[in-house]
Amino acid sequence: MTIAFAGERGAFGELAAIEYFGEKEKSAAVPEFSDVFRGVARGRYRFGVVPIENSLAGSIHENYDRLLESNLHIVGEVLLRIRHFLIANKGISRRQIRRVFSHPAAFGQCRKFLKRFPYLTVVPVSNTAWAVKKIRNEGLNDAAAIASQQAAVDFDMQVLARNIEDTKWNTTRFLVVAKKFRFPLPAAKSASKSAAKRIKSSIVFSTKDIPGALYKCLSVFALRDINLYKIESRPVHGRGFQYLFYLDFAGDARNDVQRNAINHLQEITTFYRFLGSYPVGTPLDPEYRKRPLL
Repeated sequence: MTIAFAGERGAFGELAAIEYFGEKEKSAAVPEFSDVFRGVARGRYRFGVVPIENSLAGSIHENYDRLLESNLHIVGEVLLRIRHFLIANKGISRRQIRRVFSHPAAFGQCRKFLKRFPYLTVVPVSNTAWAVKKIRNEGLNDAAAIASQQAAVDFDMQVLARNIEDTKWNTTRFLVVAKKFRFPLPAAKSASKSAAKRIKSSIVFSTKDIPGALYKCLSVFALRDINLYKIESRPVHGRGFQYLFYLDFAGDARNDVQRNAINHLQEITTFYRFLGSYPVGTPLDPEYRKRPLL
């Protein structure tokens, strides 16, 4: 089994893969989120792990779009507690730092820390761990990266500041995607047995252009006492201001109640696609690692 994640070793995607599959499964780092989806869709990797939303920064819209475009299925999720660290080359002091490299989402999760140093220039890059690698490989002595502690370990760098995220409850939800719908997969390593039995389903649909269309779509779940976890709207590319709605709801889509709700929904929508049914993720602590921490 090979699991793809975006970035470099020490990226949060790798940590999420370890949390879900365990440390013995083989994983592969690819440059971008698009490479994860493409690699799994083409059969190069059996699974992919991608972030979909953060408790501070919100949804990662790029991955919502790619989930639909790739025709992949969601087969699991991981809720990973995110701790950010300020990382630099060894021998560099915080006073020497003038630039900070990281992913834009990481900057958004560390706003309070960055406001304390208005002279710092933030430099967005595609991945947090890649930022650490860049600083090391180019020998940048005026720069630091915001990334995981594991990235500092992997690239033999020093930590200048710890836990710089705005809140200790900073959590990212990762999806496990596969080419074919597989169920059930093992729940995350540290999930409780009771949590592992809870199932959620994800779908995407578009409504008719009539008054109350979305209300009618959501009512098919309310009428059957099905709890809704989240709804996310995304514009349909190339069609002006038309929208798709991504919906997460409680239960296995193959159960009678959920199946009846879906059948009803399809009667009043113009587009529908099933994305997956999978165990509900529970908040996990990332202290469990593949390699020793600092």
